[in-house]
Amino acid sequence: MWAPHSTRIVLLLLAACVAAPLMSWGQAQTLPLADIVSRMTQAQVASQNQDIAYAVTRQYQLSAPGTQRPSSSVVAEVNFVPPAAKDYTILKSEGSSRGESIVRKVLDHEAEMASHAEEHEVTTRNYDFALLGRENIDGHSCYVVQLMPKRQVAELMRGKAWIDTNDFTIQRMEGTPAKNPSMWIKNLTVSINYGDVSGIRVATSTKAVADVRFAGTHVLTSKEIDLRLSSVNARNQAPAIKSNRNSRRAAPDTAVWVAR
Repeated sequence: MWAPHSTRIVLLLLAACVAAPLMSWGQAQTLPLADIVSRMTQAQVASQNQDIAYAVTRQYQLSAPGTQRPSSSVVAEVNFVPPAAKDYTILKSEGSSRGESIVRKVLDHEAEMASHAEEHEVTTRNYDFALLGRENIDGHSCYVVQLMPKRQVAELMRGKAWIDTNDFTIQRMEGTPAKNPSMWIKNLTVSINYGDVSGIRVATSTKAVADVRFAGTHVLTSKEIDLRLSSVNARNQAPAIKSNRNSRRAAPDTAVWVAR
């Protein structure tokens, strides 16, 4: 015959077994799409309101699919001072000169986009959304949301975004530009991964693949290799957007990127 305390233990175990599925079910509930988009927007605003200047060092590589070595490798430093001042310096360039020309065009476009960020943010101003489901990526539970641009411009993406179910930050975006950015390319696809580095939300890696007319398929990748914070703050100053154009070559129209 069981002692009373043994009975209590069994009842507690049964209660725990019932509660665990209920907790999991509660944690797995999917919020309405409007709430997801609203919280995602709030997370973006919170990130933008951090008056933190920083310099990020990126490595870009240009290659053909399936090749072991890139045809070009470029290291650039990008400086950002809030709210909208960006400049860059090419620190190192190896291999084909095409790679440096492409990277310069990418970074010029990124600096230009900084002055009107609201026009390409992932918000209801620029996109319609549809909830596709949930997935785990890189250890993050995410809502998968379809992106449907409201305007046919190269800076907006037709594709998907993965939104963290905990803090509603965007972890990844994949898709194609809403408008083909050049007559010289087709089948451009872009994948961007985001993360927090030293409290700053940045694109940690990017990959763009495009079929270039008369030149075949090209792959351009970038990854962050360093980030340093700065005490500079330009929140109350007029934004100045500039780029280091020393020894600049005219970038060809085949240089295509969705800068973020």
